[in-house]
Amino acid sequence: MRQGHKVLALLLTFTMIAVACGSDEADEATPAATTAAPVEVATVGEHLGDGSLGMVEVGPGEAIQIRSLNAISGDVAFLGIPNENGIRMAVEDYGQIGGHDVDLGTGMDDLCSADGGQAAAQTIVADQDVIGVIGTSCSGAATAASPLISEAGMVMISGS
Repeated sequence: MRQGHKVLALLLTFTMIAVACGSDEADEATPAATTAAPVEVATVGEHLGDGSLGMVEVGPGEAIQIRSLNAISGDVAFLGIPNENGIRMAVEDYGQIGGHDVDLGTGMDDLCSADGGQAAAQTIVADQDVIGVIGTSCSGAATAASPLISEAGMVMISGS
């Protein structure tokens, strides 16, 4: 059951990224041939918000840069390694988003600690090409990492 939640979280993450990378042009919906009353269909552009939280632009031919932040070493590696593997599998299975490859770079180790989370987050936010983080696998690391990631204007999604 827990594995299913992780997969669902990853799918939701990639869905949000796909929507964020969608075209600003409104798509015309083709009505289905049914006898039911027509249903009003909203376009992607109607769900993107007003941009007050900022906007990420990924240029043509550039990859979407996402980093993972999990406990992948030591006594708690059993928490983060399955997350790391699941993230990589989801990227491989899902493929491109909005015509862009997804680059996970090297997975960062949060060491399941505040110090580890902070150090890894500082490394991640120093790379201005990164737009989001998947992780952490421990709340102790998240409490130190999430403020840094948020202040940098990045999205952080955690399965734990």
